[in-house]
Amino acid sequence: AASRPHRQLQPEPQCIQTSSDGMEDWRTAFAEEWDAVVLGTGMKECLLSGLLSVAGKKVLHLERNSYYGGASASLDIGQLFEKFGCAEKPTEAELGKLREYAVDMVPKFIMAGGKLVKVLIHTKVANYMEFKPVDGSFVYRHSDKKGGKVYKVPITPSEALKSSLLGMVEKTRMAQFTSWVASVKTDDPKTWSAGGVMKTKLPLDTMNGREFFKYWKLEAGTVEVLTHVCALYRDNSFNEAPALEVVTKMQLYLESMTRFAGMTSPYLYPLYGLGELPQAFARLAAVHGGTYMLNRDLDGTPVFGPDDLKVEYDPEGVCVGLKVKDVVARTKMVVGDPSYFPDKCRRRGKVVRAIALLSQPLPNTNDAPSCQVIFPAAQVNRTNDLYLFCCGASHKVAPQSRYVAFLSSNVEGECDGMSAEQVAQRELNVGLNLLTNGGGVVRIFYDVYELLVPNSDGDADRVFISESFDPTSHFETAINDVLAMYKRITGSDLVLEEGA
Repeated sequence: AASRPHRQLQPEPQCIQTSSDGMEDWRTAFAEEWDAVVLGTGMKECLLSGLLSVAGKKVLHLERNSYYGGASASLDIGQLFEKFGCAEKPTEAELGKLREYAVDMVPKFIMAGGKLVKVLIHTKVANYMEFKPVDGSFVYRHSDKKGGKVYKVPITPSEALKSSLLGMVEKTRMAQFTSWVASVKTDDPKTWSAGGVMKTKLPLDTMNGREFFKYWKLEAGTVEVLTHVCALYRDNSFNEAPALEVVTKMQLYLESMTRFAGMTSPYLYPLYGLGELPQAFARLAAVHGGTYMLNRDLDGTPVFGPDDLKVEYDPEGVCVGLKVKDVVARTKMVVGDPSYFPDKCRRRGKVVRAIALLSQPLPNTNDAPSCQVIFPAAQVNRTNDLYLFCCGASHKVAPQSRYVAFLSSNVEGECDGMSAEQVAQRELNVGLNLLTNGGGVVRIFYDVYELLVPNSDGDADRVFISESFDPTSHFETAINDVLAMYKRITGSDLVLEEGA
């Protein structure tokens, strides 16, 4: 957004000039030797670039586009209309102040107690961005009597007792359960006992999720909320997961609710959107000696074409450099998103999304200015959950009284020959009904993209590739991919010291 204040890490990133009239010709810089070359400025790649630079690596960071963000770019309203092929221009009469939109292409809320926040604090990037709590966390529930309805997720014992999501008997069970989860210490078996007068010690280290929930006698619908919305399981794999893992995930949700003052959900989101994150981490890399290059000359024209970035290998098939046109940047490893390596990736299905510009908050969310709604798969007769993200002026991603909503899920059926809108109408039907029944949809766009995953872990050829962003509306799966890649690249876990 044009009204966005300028924030930066000091010093400014060292950006390679692409004209001999500038401070440095890009060919000269490319001819140096680098510890790592990173391709793409998506969120994952920028996090890795920053983390590797902090770890003392000399990093060259390239982007084939003329802008930051790659698939996870943040677009202004004109760019959004252009991306989806709109013939007409956006108008303020329809959409409000156009300069106040910042639409993230991969919007994901950040768990307040999660790993990404720890990375932000560890790297001090948190000092250069502003975050605000997300107002609500909701779940969709369908019943024969009430039909489909959105409910606030009850987490504390007092919320459980007040929630219309639960019956009278279930409210008591849920209150007892959440109180126990909040008090148990996963590293101290002495605290694993549960029950009233007759205490039962739960073998959390040997029992699985199915056995764990059987003990608590919670209804299937309650377990569904706890596992899909709180523990953020995307399927029913929690049944076979260790009980300790299930408890740890639920504790993260509870702890995130109290991580910062005034939290009414476990999530945070940056002011002006996630588009701030890639730039902050690119600047972090620059502070530690990293160099980056966007694909534009001083006059804005592209420097290299889509086929000009090629990995060079030695006779054993190990990466030794990246060739750009006729120059090779020597490096021990290359890191990048899957779009740079189509021959090294495989398809793992598709994601379908609806992007809506709204004139009012989501229905049945108590007019929450920002919120997440999860539609558990069983509630919408699907295999995969639906995720609904909504944010607005309170996080400075839309004008006053305007909102941006993303509805997404995995595509479950064949879609060859179908338009993105047809796929969305089939796959996202229940969520679209919630969006459109409120009458607040001003514009809606549809999108389908392939989920790509690397064929190998990169250990053999030293080419490390991230996974495509999944349809979840939170950052937990994405940060797990980043930290797993960091370990594969460096051979050790990232040690997160919050005070560092």
